[in-house]
Amino acid sequence: MEEQFTQYGQICLTPEQIATRVREYLNKVYAWLAISMVISAGVAIYAENDLNLMMTILENRMLFCIGGLAIVLVMCFAARKLTSGALKVLLLAYSVVQGAVLSPILHFYTNESLGITFACTAGMFGAMAMYGMTTKRNLSGMGRTLFMLLIGLILASLVNLFMGSSMLSLGISAAGVIIFALFTAYDFQQLQAEGIYLADPVDREKGAVLGALGLYINFYNLFLFLLRFLGSAED
Repeated sequence: MEEQFTQYGQICLTPEQIATRVREYLNKVYAWLAISMVISAGVAIYAENDLNLMMTILENRMLFCIGGLAIVLVMCFAARKLTSGALKVLLLAYSVVQGAVLSPILHFYTNESLGITFACTAGMFGAMAMYGMTTKRNLSGMGRTLFMLLIGLILASLVNLFMGSSMLSLGISAAGVIIFALFTAYDFQQLQAEGIYLADPVDREKGAVLGALGLYINFYNLFLFLLRFLGSAED
């Protein structure tokens, strides 16, 4: 038997049991991630084909962005107080909001470039996920550094709203791709650990929803930043 420890005390698990716990946990994460992405894609495509709705979204884009950020903050900082059901509802609401924000972008770029960007995003996401789950290196120390880099990225983006520099925009996009790729590897390693150590069913359910949220954010932002390099505007 191989000893492992959880926050609930010492437990003994065989490698097969560990693999089963991790697989079951990750399957829940993947399920909620897939549901979120399908909802966002559906909302984006529907809104992109309804000109009046898309114009309404454009006119209220800032409100949608603030609403999405508010949902993320509530999910992250109030997770212990919220039920798993409430977290799921918030995740679905966030997917709808992000799908709405995405709709004008789909309208601006060609379908071919969107497809290429999505394929590249999926490939990079999968590669970083595999790295995060197979590397022997402990990535937990990256968390604080990545968070600080993310704050810097947000501040630089805000500054560029006023400067309008194309060179700075490209630099921000390149930095965004790197940061969210590293976040993907980091998050997958953390999720793998949670799959082992989280024992309480409620905590595992909440963790899976929050894990899906983190992965969704990584994929969504990877797609948007790569789109600035690979996207071709409609004529």
